[in-house]
Amino acid sequence: MSPEAENALRSVARKCRTDILAATKGKPRSEYDRIITALLDKHARTVQCLPPGTFPAKRWLSFYVRQVDKEIRQ
Repeated sequence: MSPEAENALRSVARKCRTDILAATKGKPRSEYDRIITALLDKHARTVQCLPPGTFPAKRWLSFYVRQVDKEIRQ
C-alpha cells in the first residue's frame, strides 16, 4: 500500500474513531455493535477505492481504527 493511501485511511480512521466515541458515550454496551457497524459503513464509503483489493474497505478501516486507538491510548 502506498504511503498516501495509508495516510488517507489513517485520517478517515481518526475521524471514525472520534465519531464512535461520541456516539457510544452514555449508551448501554448492548448498543455498541449496532452503532459501530453503522459508523464503519458510513466512513468506509469514503475510502472504498484506496485499500488494495485483498479485503473490503470496511475491514481495512476497522483495522486502522483499532491501530489509531492503540496509539492514542498509549
